[in-house]
Amino acid sequence: MKEEILLLNKKIITSASPVILSYSPDEYWRDLWDDKGGNWRYEDGYLIGSEPDNKGGILLSRQYFEEDVMLSFTIASVLPATRDLNAIYCARWDEENNYLKKAYISGLNGWYEDKSGIERFPEDELRALTSLYRYTPGSEVRITTGAVQGHNFLIADDVLVQEVVDNRDPIIGGHVGFSPYSTMFRIKDIEIREIFWEERLQSYEPEF
Repeated sequence: MKEEILLLNKKIITSASPVILSYSPDEYWRDLWDDKGGNWRYEDGYLIGSEPDNKGGILLSRQYFEEDVMLSFTIASVLPATRDLNAIYCARWDEENNYLKKAYISGLNGWYEDKSGIERFPEDELRALTSLYRYTPGSEVRITTGAVQGHNFLIADDVLVQEVVDNRDPIIGGHVGFSPYSTMFRIKDIEIREIFWEERLQSYEPEF
């Protein structure tokens, strides 16, 4: 992970962002994670999640984070599955409906056309997508994602893929987790950090 994550008007200093959880999956994974939907198992150092139907499986942290955090992990699709390498953060659970109440979702190779991006759940509340980033199915990629007061970011192998600012009613804090949407993937080397950030003043110098 880079020492700094540079966003529009913000700078996250990773060296000053304390690690809350550093976790390598093991057979006791349910002590930390709650499988809310889909199929989940531990195998050879990985958490493997799958959901064959046209919906999202859900794995959430048992811990609820009051403040904004960022989630880093190494992930790969399990071939022949190729799509939707999705993370969830700032998540609330609806016990009555037994599904997400609200959350931010970021991911690679999703949204039906191999797009990458960030959305706010419930669907269609906020969404920013791109087809410029191309994930190679089956390969491992290191993702860092999260939000600072509604300023969302998605980083893949130290490349900023997407950022989007939710100013309307930003979700602050919540659970983090993962969501295979009609796919299968494997996860290892999970890290959760509190976010330490500073304002970053930006302006243009004349070019001509």
